[in-house]
Amino acid sequence: MSPYHIKIAPAAEQQIKSLPQKYQKIVIKLVEALAINPRPPGSKKIEGMTGLYSEAVDHLRIIYKIEDQEILLLLVKD
Repeated sequence: MSPYHIKIAPAAEQQIKSLPQKYQKIVIKLVEALAINPRPPGSKKIEGMTGLYSEAVDHLRIIYKIEDQEILLLLVKD
């Protein structure tokens, strides 16, 4: 079992579904990796926002929040 539980906000889920399948797979792979290590090298803490992080993959940007043992995926921006 992963140390972090992943929740995906409804808006982020819609954004993922609207991506081409290739990018959907990239996002899913990244989210699975975040469940194991939510602060990987290259992730950036968003200044002034408690617990918010940003991760870039290709031309996508993923915004997520870390709380206790849970990660909330908030936004996938193309």
